[in-house]
Amino acid sequence: MSKQSATPDLVEVVTGLFEAADRGDWEAMIAPYAPDAIWESEDGITNAAGASRVRGLLEEWAAVFEGFTIKVETVVDLGNGVVFSVYRQEGRPLGSTGVLKERGAMIYEWVDGMIARVIVRQDNEEARALAERLAEARG
Repeated sequence: MSKQSATPDLVEVVTGLFEAADRGDWEAMIAPYAPDAIWESEDGITNAAGASRVRGLLEEWAAVFEGFTIKVETVVDLGNGVVFSVYRQEGRPLGSTGVLKERGAMIYEWVDGMIARVIVRQDNEEARALAERLAEARG
């Protein structure tokens, strides 16, 4: 009988987080977050400290849209507990006829098997470079 690794495949886990968020399963989406996880956005407006606040932030964001979807395009494990992802989201703001479409990047930092920090950026190339520097620094 072969032994399976106790270390989760971070690419699979992060992909699953986007799938959970897309279907509105916030419990599954927040499950791997550390209780003191940090959500850091480029604008600073949508920052959150603590898994419950991260969940609340994301639930509130999705709730202002009709037909909200979020899909992952790319997920790369850069090593040393750093995962880089590119996503796209869209939805029609409540009371509007227009559709918001956004593409961006999220960098996940893992500590002791849990997400300790998520960094959200709009410039995917800059985000990838930042993620690579973080992975190298953590090595």
